[in-house]
Amino acid sequence: MKTLIVYSTISGNTKSVCERIYRVLKSEKKIVNVKDIKNVKVEDYDNIIIGFWCDKGTMDKDSIEFLKTLNNKNIYFLGTLGARPDSEHWNDVFENAKKLCSENNNFKDGLLIWGRISKEMQDIMKKFPAGHPHGVTPERIARWEAASTHPDEDDFKKAEEFFTNLLNK
Repeated sequence: MKTLIVYSTISGNTKSVCERIYRVLKSEKKIVNVKDIKNVKVEDYDNIIIGFWCDKGTMDKDSIEFLKTLNNKNIYFLGTLGARPDSEHWNDVFENAKKLCSENNNFKDGLLIWGRISKEMQDIMKKFPAGHPHGVTPERIARWEAASTHPDEDDFKKAEEFFTNLLNK
């Protein structure tokens, strides 16, 4: 069965994890940025891994738009986000992505990986007024610092093992 990895990235996190997944898959495969998907015959692929970055608690807009073009495909996801893995936000992102992937397709499984928050996103949040839900606080800065070393080698290995177990059977 052929596997297509389609990723969207803002910080490089999602791209780097998807590239590691790509390397370990044994089936016929292709990896492409979602912005270049028009050059790919998606109907030729049985399995699709959607690599996304988290935006407002769900998949980024480009990933959602691509997902809406799919029908009756085996869908997996790999998401990256700066929230702590033990947070409620982390669980919400997983459930939101799962719901999106289940619409019109066969959702198989998904994985979230901790990733650094892009400087662009930090700069946007720094402009929010005090009291804004995404405004800068000492706690938020501490989360940014904790996430800044991710994805790390353990994160990469986790993703490789997860998708090897699912797709290299």
